Amino acid sequence: MPQCARILFVDDDPAVLDSLRRGLCRCFDMVTALGPKEGLAALAERGPFAVVVSDLRMPGMDGVTLLKKAKELCPNIVPVMLTGHADLTAAMAAVNEGHIFRFLTKPCPIPTLSLALDAALEQYRLTASEKELVRITLENARLKEDVERIMRHDLKSPLTAIISLPQVLRLADNLDDDQREMLTLIEDAGYMVLSMVNLSTALFKMERGQFVLEPTEVDLMPILRKILSVHADTAASHGLALAIVTDGGPASPEAVFLVRGEELLCYSMLANLIANAVEASPDGETVSVETSRQGDTARIAIANKGAVPECVRARFFEKYATAGKARGTGLGTYSARLIALAHGGGIDMETDDDAGTRVTISLPAA
Repeated sequence: MPQCARILFVDDDPAVLDSLRRGLCRCFDMVTALGPKEGLAALAERGPFAVVVSDLRMPGMDGVTLLKKAKELCPNIVPVMLTGHADLTAAMAAVNEGHIFRFLTKPCPIPTLSLALDAALEQYRLTASEKELVRITLENARLKEDVERIMRHDLKSPLTAIISLPQVLRLADNLDDDQREMLTLIEDAGYMVLSMVNLSTALFKMERGQFVLEPTEVDLMPILRKILSVHADTAASHGLALAIVTDGGPASPEAVFLVRGEELLCYSMLANLIANAVEASPDGETVSVETSRQGDTARIAIANKGAVPECVRARFFEKYATAGKARGTGLGTYSARLIALAHGGGIDMETDDDAGTRVTISLPAA
C-alpha cells in the first residue's frame, strides 16, 4: 500500500515558513501555507498529507481549531502544534481538544523538530497500516462468506441429480436386491449431504440474526433413538450404556416427546451434544438422555460421568472452544446454542469432577 509522507506547515508569519523551508526541505516532502485559510485550502486542493504542523496563535482561526478541522477532512492526519506561546492552558487545549500528537515551542531547533516529524510520520504509517489490515481482514471475511454462500447454492444442483437418479434407476426390472440397496444408500447419502448444506445455511443466518424459524410439531423420541443407534458400536466397545429416560424411568418403545421446532435443526443439535457425551464418558458408565416437561417447556438433559476440562468450562458454548479432542472443532456446542436460541429456548451446562456433566436444553413444548 502506498504511504503518504507529505507534511503541511501552517503559520501566519512568512519568516517562520521561510525558515522551516530552509531547514527541512532537503529531508521532508513539505508544503507551506500562510495562515489558516490558506492551510485549509491546501488540505482540500493539494493533499493528501500525513502530518499537519500548525502555529497556535493565528488571526481568524487558532491552531487548535485548524487541526480539528484538518482531522475532520482527513482523519488519518497526525497533528503537531508549533507555537511561541508556551502557556499551560494552550498546551492542555491543544492536546485535549485537538488531539495533538506533539506540542513544540518556538524557537524549536531543527534537529528536535526533525525527530518530532519522523515520529509523526511513523505514527501515520502505523495508523494507516492498521486500518489497511482491518480493511483487508473485513474484505477477506466478506469474500469467504460469498464463496461459502455460492458453494451452498451450487452444491444443490448436483445433489438433485444424485438423489433423483437412484429413484429412476430403481424402476428398472433387471436389478437384484443388492443393487437396489446400493441405490438406496446413494440416495440416502445425497439427502444427508443436502441436509448438511441446508443446516450450514441456517447456522450462517442465525449468526447474523437473519434466521426465521418455521416450527412444526416434532417428536424427539425417534430422533433420539436414531442418534443413539449411531453410537451403539462405539458404546459397546467402551462398555457404555445408552439410555433414554422419561418421567424418571426408561422410555417405552411407544413413548412420544413433542416439541415445536424444525426437525433437521433438532437432530443436529442433539446429535452434536450426544456425540460429545459419548466421547467424554469414562468407560463402563452410562450416557443418559432425560426428557421432561414443565408447563409449556420441554427439557432434554444429556448426562455423562465425564467432567468438562477446566480450561473450557467458562466458554463451553463459545465458538471454537475445545480441549483434548484431536478432531474437535469447537463448533458442536456453539451451534447447539444457536439452534436452541433460534427455537426460543435455551441451553445450559453443569459439570463437576465427581458428578460429571449435564447439558440441559429447553424448547417450546408442543
